Amino acid sequence: MAFEIRQLRHFVTVVRLASISAAARELNLTQPALSKSIRLMEQSMGVPLLERGASGVRPTEFGTRLKTYADLVLTLSNEAVEEIDALRGVRRGALRIGCVASTLRRLMPEAIAGFLDRHPDLQITVGEGLNDTLLDLLHAGRLDLVVTSRPADVTNPDLEYLPLMEEPLRIVASPRHPLADMEAVTLPDLVPYPWVVPPRPDPDRLRLEAMFSSAGLPRPRVSIETTSVVFLSGMLRRSDSLSYSTAGSVEDQVGLTDAPVALRLLSPTWMRTTCAAYRRTGSLRPKVVAFVRHLAGVCATVQQDEAGVGTR
Repeated sequence: MAFEIRQLRHFVTVVRLASISAAARELNLTQPALSKSIRLMEQSMGVPLLERGASGVRPTEFGTRLKTYADLVLTLSNEAVEEIDALRGVRRGALRIGCVASTLRRLMPEAIAGFLDRHPDLQITVGEGLNDTLLDLLHAGRLDLVVTSRPADVTNPDLEYLPLMEEPLRIVASPRHPLADMEAVTLPDLVPYPWVVPPRPDPDRLRLEAMFSSAGLPRPRVSIETTSVVFLSGMLRRSDSLSYSTAGSVEDQVGLTDAPVALRLLSPTWMRTTCAAYRRTGSLRPKVVAFVRHLAGVCATVQQDEAGVGTR
């Protein structure tokens, strides 16, 4: 059971476009030639990979599983060619990074700017997303590295997590919120207000709910779920809603007009562990290793700076 790279590319393209004819046009093949390529794969594996119907084609259960590995194989193949070309001076290296929003205001710009000073020929692509989405893209080989909060339950054995830094979470609101000027805010004071938070299973949302549950309080009343930090900040400015943010993010926005402020909560909240996640499969690309080491150094400096601010 051996596949050629081109056969995997044929299969992935058909699944992506849900059409053999459309895939044939994109791949510059005849439709019979592409159908034969898929049929040979199915014969080799002894299982059907595609279901063909009037509305197009879709992967079977076997095809869905193969698609996950095919994406990874094709990505690693492209990376291998890219690394060799970079060594030959034919092409610049590339690094694809996915990040949760809280790292994009200060941490990642600082880290990437410093890294590009050392590697000016590197091309870096940065995307934003939620934990689960980013980790799925990483596992599928569409990202090289993810900077995110560590999941409550690590269930994917193919991914490695390197802790970078820990930050306390703050409950935040508009500077005009009724609780914003209170010298001491208790958890029961938060109960009447609506919340704007990411959807489950965001790790911080689960910890927020656990904090209320441990205090014998009802679960926070979530009025809006969102994956957008920009929208979340806008809703806080225009309502009495509450949310949460890292202490570093709150500090970075001090002085900005209508920026969310941290409430003076008497109860301790929780700590967020920011990690670099990468695939265990095969050997790590040199650029990934180099960037993770650089990022760890930047995180250590940031934590030292924040500790210094806290003691003054």
